[in-house]
Amino acid sequence: MSSSHDRPNRILVVDDEPANVELIRRLLARSGYTHVESTTDPTEVESMYRALQPDLIMLDLHMPKLDGFGVMEQLSQLIRPGEFVPILVLTADVTQDSKQKALVSGAKDFLTKPFDPSEVVARVGNLLETRNYHLELRRHNELLEEKVQERTAALWETVGDLETARDDLRVAQEETIHSLSLAAEFRDDETSQHIERMSRYCSIIAAGMDFDNERCDTVRLASKMHDVGKIGVSDSILLKPGKLTDEEYLVMKEHAQIGYEILRGASSELARTAATIAWTHHEKVDGSGYPRGLTRDDIPLEGRIAAVADVFDALTTNRIYRRAFPLTEALDVMREGGGAHFDAEILDLFFDRMDEVLRMKAKLEGSSP
Repeated sequence: MSSSHDRPNRILVVDDEPANVELIRRLLARSGYTHVESTTDPTEVESMYRALQPDLIMLDLHMPKLDGFGVMEQLSQLIRPGEFVPILVLTADVTQDSKQKALVSGAKDFLTKPFDPSEVVARVGNLLETRNYHLELRRHNELLEEKVQERTAALWETVGDLETARDDLRVAQEETIHSLSLAAEFRDDETSQHIERMSRYCSIIAAGMDFDNERCDTVRLASKMHDVGKIGVSDSILLKPGKLTDEEYLVMKEHAQIGYEILRGASSELARTAATIAWTHHEKVDGSGYPRGLTRDDIPLEGRIAAVADVFDALTTNRIYRRAFPLTEALDVMREGGGAHFDAEILDLFFDRMDEVLRMKAKLEGSSP
């Protein structure tokens, strides 16, 4: 199992029970993970992290000397800003309070004791995939920055190269966004066109708010990344046909934070906007949204735009767990959420441009409105 940076994935297992450590090591070895370090002493984690620089940490919550929450507090000081190092919590404590506290402390997923072997492998694989995408995006951004510096040097000699340099950089950014947005959606056939529809709806709203062409295009491209964090959510949750349990819903909600963690290290305006949208498109103006419970103007404008577009597309298309709402019912649902869930002015503008929205929807779905 190799990551995008061409070295075996490195895993650190921390559990005070030697039997648990040995079980996990055997399961990982069978799945091809060869670079696994472990300890039964949580006070050793800090030094082991510095030496190993792991791609994934599997951490028991309840241990003597120093519990898992204390370890996560230490790790928060060691993990560099913009870096995504997932923590998979191992626990027999399945209470909502404990899980919520772990998520706030930095956990990205849970494994409940006693372990199910297939679940161990699946959750480890999903988190490492997310980690590898993050590393690949960071590597790509570094290459883009190098391109910018090379182009900038050339511009001192030939001013005419400016437009070409900007176009090349934009194309490279668009290719990166397209690839990563597809990675987030490829497991779910029923929402395979969701990215394109939702991004076009965002562009229609932005144009109605008198954004200039460049800013409209930025919103359109950035919104394609709104669900990139779903690459960190297991198939069993993402593709579940029925209602999610409270525990599953907690994990599903993590995709907004994961998406932000993946994107936030980039320096371009496009990537920064994408990170903002990924982080805030599930916030609601009354503060009942997630992940941070922001209210009204504390929610960035792009996040408020994306919230309207995302919900409209979710309501008017078939999903694995339900059929699409008829248009009139979908609009009624959104009206009921106006002023509580959505920015009322943006919602009114969206309704005012509904003819354009429906033409775009029909065009993308290959039918007549």
